[in-house]
Amino acid sequence: MMDRKRIYRVLGWFVLACTIPAVANADSIWIEGENPQKKTVTKHGWYDNVRKDGMSGGEWLSHYDKRRPGIATYSFTAEKSGEYTFWWRGNVLLSEVAYQLNGGDFATMSLRDKRGQYQVSPNPDHRALAWVKVGSLRLRRGKNSLTIRFQSKVANHGGTDAILLDDTGFVPSGIRKPNEDIAAKPDEWFPVVFDTDRFSADSVIDMSKYIEAPAGQHGFLKRDGDALRFEHAKQPIKFWGCGANVSIGRFTREQQTTRIKYLCKHGVNMVRQHPLFGEVGPLQNGRFDAKRIDEFDWYFAELKKHGLYMTWSVFYPLTIGPNDGYDAKLFAELPDAGRGRKRTYGLVNIEPKLQELQWDYVKTLLLHKNPYTGLRYIDDPALAVLETHNEDSIFWHFPLGDLRDPKKFPLHSKRLRQKFFAWVKQKYGSEAATKQAWGRLRRGDSWQNGELELMGAYHFGGDGPAYDFKGQTKRAGDFIEFLARLQKDFYERREGQLRDLGYKAVTVTTAWKAGGPSADPANLWTDLAADMIDRHNYFGGGSGGHHIAEGAVRNESHLSRPGGGLLAIGLYQVENRPFSCTEWTQLPPNQWKAEAAPLMAFYGMGLQGWDASYHFSSSRAYPGDGWPNLSSYVTDTPHYIGQFPALFFALHHGHIEEGPVVARRTLSEADLFAGTDPLHQDLSSGHDVKDVGDNAGTSPTALAVGRVTIDFDKNATAVKSDLSRNWNRNEKTVRSATGDLKWDYDRRLVTIQAEKTQGVIGRMGGESIELPGVTVAVQTPFVSLLFTPLDNQPLAASTRILITAMARDQQTGTEYSADGTQLKTIGGPPLLMEPVQAGILFKGSKPKRVNVLDVYGVPTGKTVPTDASGKFHIDGRFRTYYYEVER
Repeated sequence: MMDRKRIYRVLGWFVLACTIPAVANADSIWIEGENPQKKTVTKHGWYDNVRKDGMSGGEWLSHYDKRRPGIATYSFTAEKSGEYTFWWRGNVLLSEVAYQLNGGDFATMSLRDKRGQYQVSPNPDHRALAWVKVGSLRLRRGKNSLTIRFQSKVANHGGTDAILLDDTGFVPSGIRKPNEDIAAKPDEWFPVVFDTDRFSADSVIDMSKYIEAPAGQHGFLKRDGDALRFEHAKQPIKFWGCGANVSIGRFTREQQTTRIKYLCKHGVNMVRQHPLFGEVGPLQNGRFDAKRIDEFDWYFAELKKHGLYMTWSVFYPLTIGPNDGYDAKLFAELPDAGRGRKRTYGLVNIEPKLQELQWDYVKTLLLHKNPYTGLRYIDDPALAVLETHNEDSIFWHFPLGDLRDPKKFPLHSKRLRQKFFAWVKQKYGSEAATKQAWGRLRRGDSWQNGELELMGAYHFGGDGPAYDFKGQTKRAGDFIEFLARLQKDFYERREGQLRDLGYKAVTVTTAWKAGGPSADPANLWTDLAADMIDRHNYFGGGSGGHHIAEGAVRNESHLSRPGGGLLAIGLYQVENRPFSCTEWTQLPPNQWKAEAAPLMAFYGMGLQGWDASYHFSSSRAYPGDGWPNLSSYVTDTPHYIGQFPALFFALHHGHIEEGPVVARRTLSEADLFAGTDPLHQDLSSGHDVKDVGDNAGTSPTALAVGRVTIDFDKNATAVKSDLSRNWNRNEKTVRSATGDLKWDYDRRLVTIQAEKTQGVIGRMGGESIELPGVTVAVQTPFVSLLFTPLDNQPLAASTRILITAMARDQQTGTEYSADGTQLKTIGGPPLLMEPVQAGILFKGSKPKRVNVLDVYGVPTGKTVPTDASGKFHIDGRFRTYYYEVER
């Protein structure tokens, strides 16, 4: 890998500020922001005290003055007249920027489409650089002038780093300039920069042909045993999806259409709107905000037109106002949500009135007629899945932890203590009988006042109640049963309301878990009220939490732990129920995130037979620049969206065989309410991350062999297969029961050995591996290298093969510690991809051509040389991760 100085030198981070007004060639003009010919700006000590190592020329023009806007005029010469794309790099946060060409009228820039945001301030605030594709300017031959004006409500603040006027199609990123690239070397990390896709008909990766449009033509989506199937279709369907919100106010309709086409192209056939309530907004006098619902209606209709289905995650959370009919004293206890509204937290699982308010909203939405489809949502089969609420459980720390503290929610807490008392009294009849069953009552119990003390989620230990409830196992079991029946009653009523209203598609309760292992099976049991079981999972990340920040990195790989990490939620799969994962990702700055999507596709959706996957989350119409917005949740980056075409193709055509059940765990109600964890699988620790060790009742390694399920049918027969036939503990390898997949956890390598899709994920160590249809020798330390037969033939016989070759990525200037556990320097755009260096020899006919594709999957006209045997070598000289083999 190049050292840091080499990266900087190649991409021009040390380019000195120009001493002339602009740098130009026949097709592009680069202007340094700090060099205007005229300016009326005020440099402010605090505002200008920023990082400048990622600025073009090491400087910018900044303005911060409450008294007046800042203005700067740049003069430059165009060698030819014509239309030029206008790119501007400056401060894009809370600033209003306008421009004026050659003395004409000022026009305001739209700063919505920010690219490669680079935080220049020591702490996140309203100082950040990004490129904006402003639009098109018609320049005259010879001298021109461009004036930039800043103003804002903060202090008319703003700043310009650089301006580019270009008609070559060049896309700027960071301080990378046109014609600045040098000859690439085999091991040299290469920049990848995207513009809006033009959707060339020549793109090899375009999967939109397999997405039937419009959505809904085969009727409503239904639960069919443990699968999903449209009511008029013969075969089940799998959904390879992502979160993709309407993002009210962010996109024009043209941009939304482009965004939808981009998702279709990459094989996305389902999107999840999360949360719908948060974007469309609350009801006002029984009506939706007209502009917001109209924007959502149009987006839904446009998705449907292109063949994409939608999942509704309606609440996260429900917020209510003082006039919504909730008791005023209870309302006063709720946490503030702003604008006079209150958050209902997890209290909605307990309070019927809050459930009623949820239902009023869902019912109104389902009965709303979309003017762009002509259908009410309840009658539209493009609405495929409806989730009761996101990440909420009666067994979670919120509400139980807060309700246990009488000072935080005193009235709500008292109400739940009274409900628990009433339930216990009905079960045991008297105080004496209750004491006999439990052994004793506690100081917080009052039989006379009709209240019993609550447990917190942290008390639900796997071997019995923890902390101050230790030893009170029977009481813990009763409390779990009380809460479970309370929650299941809510879910069953909601299911009944939906069906009585006429909703015909698939339902989900929630994706959430309990806060302790002894309550988790009971929580899962309540999810049986709806059609499909859903869970979320995350892996990786670092000290920045939801954002990328310098500091500690959770830099583990899945590959040393078969069935662990993201795949561990497979232990929640229920017999005879569809299963989905509506949120997942391997969070950057984890360096191995290229492994996540193929593992989820091949092991989760393939071997385990999951029915729907939604990566979290897509928010644009092209892969973002650098690590987009320094966010931990980004579909629009090569490791995710870039691998989607190959993964969707394999899933759509059934290349990975579903495995047999190798472990079926059976649970009775007595097991659920025993006060201990009958499964011995603690997936409750932490928040987003759900994982389990090998000391679990069922080893997660079983997930690398075949299907693992839970059965709540009292007549079900448990299955516990002998895994030793597939799990070689001496060699540290696990082979799937289908033979399609092999996991070598000693080498940290997974091989895909199906008849059609094949590949390697992980560490090759420079060795050669023979797959059924191809032999590969990889020099790159870590790869995801996939071979997809686009004619859907066995790989050895295929005449057209897509190669998807991913390794690590990082921003320009990024530095990790030697062991990868510390992110020392974040760096900035553009994104650099480590090239996959591999020798490849297909079995069968020799290649006629090996085409180099660009990042849009379009042939570049360049080819990879092959030798007399048909062998060829891919590496960094080709600056891509897509190749097409023609035979």
